[in-house]
Amino acid sequence: MPQKSPYKPIDLVDLFYKENVDLKSILNSRKTKVVVSSGITPYGGIWGKEQKKHLLNRTLMGYAYRHLKDLENLSMDQAIDLIFTPDAKPDPPVNDYFNEITREEVESSGHIYVPPGEPYVEVGEPSGSPWPRHQSLYAWIFKQNIEQKTSIHWKMVFFLHNLLATGRGSVKMQFQHMDMLFDSVYRGYKETIKALTLDPMMLDYLNLQGSQKDNPDENYARELQELFTVGKGPNSKFTEEDVVAAARVLVGWRFSWETKNKQGKIQTYFEPWNHDKEDKQFSAFYNHTLIKGKTGNDGATELDELLDMIFNTEECALYLCRRLYQFFVYPVLNETVEANVITPLAEILRASNYDLMAPLKVLLKSEHFYDTSFYNAMIKAPTEFVFGLMKEFSFDLRNYQNETDIPSKVTDAATADFYKYRPIDWNINNQGLNYMEPPSVSGWPAYYQAPVYDLFWINSYTISQRTQFGNSFGRWGYGLVSGDIEGWVQLVINRADYLLTFEDPENIDRVIDEISDRLLGAPIQDRAKARIKNQVLQGASENYYAQLVRTYMNTPTEEHKNTLSNRIENLFGALFQLGEIHLF
Repeated sequence: MPQKSPYKPIDLVDLFYKENVDLKSILNSRKTKVVVSSGITPYGGIWGKEQKKHLLNRTLMGYAYRHLKDLENLSMDQAIDLIFTPDAKPDPPVNDYFNEITREEVESSGHIYVPPGEPYVEVGEPSGSPWPRHQSLYAWIFKQNIEQKTSIHWKMVFFLHNLLATGRGSVKMQFQHMDMLFDSVYRGYKETIKALTLDPMMLDYLNLQGSQKDNPDENYARELQELFTVGKGPNSKFTEEDVVAAARVLVGWRFSWETKNKQGKIQTYFEPWNHDKEDKQFSAFYNHTLIKGKTGNDGATELDELLDMIFNTEECALYLCRRLYQFFVYPVLNETVEANVITPLAEILRASNYDLMAPLKVLLKSEHFYDTSFYNAMIKAPTEFVFGLMKEFSFDLRNYQNETDIPSKVTDAATADFYKYRPIDWNINNQGLNYMEPPSVSGWPAYYQAPVYDLFWINSYTISQRTQFGNSFGRWGYGLVSGDIEGWVQLVINRADYLLTFEDPENIDRVIDEISDRLLGAPIQDRAKARIKNQVLQGASENYYAQLVRTYMNTPTEEHKNTLSNRIENLFGALFQLGEIHLF
């Protein structure tokens, strides 16, 4: 059976409304936002750091300074070409969790053992998988996102993961599903929807697996239309009868439990005997299409006819372009955006045979996208917040109670990534995003639920969790494992060496300006800069600080490193507390 995460999910909607937020003021605030009337005409204005950061913020799973460096000396067209370059498909994850569970424990629980260093994503799962294997898969996914190149690839994986949401499933199912999403980024969306329909995790999640011709299950047929293709806007007029007819088309598709329980990929197949052989009539919304019932293996071709019918509607392209716009530009739509942006993008999408990248490239080059009212106008998801910080720095391992007690498993190349990235699952879940378990088939409410949208990420609980994470991360690191004897091993920012990457590390004012520019989504006020400066100096002179930097640069001993690092600890702690760090 699929294992559920042990972490309690955060109900963002419930928490938000418990805050007794004045929704009227939110609505009024968003209504008074200046209506951006520009459209998809190519942007011809200033192409500087501010524009590049805006582009990177919206197209990557967390911004880091290294991405901005990749855009140095590139024109906008060259930058877009770089960002739209596919990431190489990574090698599948292997058993890097062997310190967490023994062979005897694996087999006594009914699971199939995988030797250290061997891939596990195609191993049979007659009794599911041990929990450390789930943790290993999530750590692997987080690593790919954090180590991503300057490419939109993993951002689009998450876009699809949210748009085509499923539950956790087994490890084998999860990997196969994520692999399908990775491949889907650079192929036509209609092909993606067919792959999704036949995906074992989706078959299981929305009950096509158990659908019977005498009693077709309507769950997937409904969400296929309402969430995945034509949406539920005012012009999406599919009917309950269309849902019933689509369910009849889809019945008969299943995945093989035998292939799930044995080595190899899970296979999907069509059961002719369990397919409704009668004709399926659709409504005026679908131009009164009639899908003729077919017998035997020919029944499988009805799926292609169903998808052709859905994708022939004008509303399908419009809906998908709205979702792209809300994810990459701004969540609130209006009539001006609909006319000047969504409608022309939908034409491009249809002309490209539903290649999502075609309208997205146009959007990200447009006058509309680079209107300054969109800069730092949204709240980061927990992934963008945490991944961005993880990307920005190099780290040391530290046990504050016993400096020599660093277990070898956190330094061994075979297991280090497991322990480095495993805690992210817990941290982002506490902030409201359980990566492999969206709260519903609709995805996370921040991406679709009006009028709150991205404001759902912030409530008194999640902001305290973000603050706690930022304070810990900036000052003493975040915990990995306990020491073999005592204490706790922390992943700590190598603050001194990071400081030396700045243009003028000896000048405290310029350091604060540069680090603010690198880490924050919006400029900070002079008062905040002065407060941070005082926290760093703690009564010492600027010359004293400059001397600490010079001493470490000239004689980079561990003692000098620690002295400088301790002095700037407050700089990181203060920056990670600022509200601007949550904007992008």
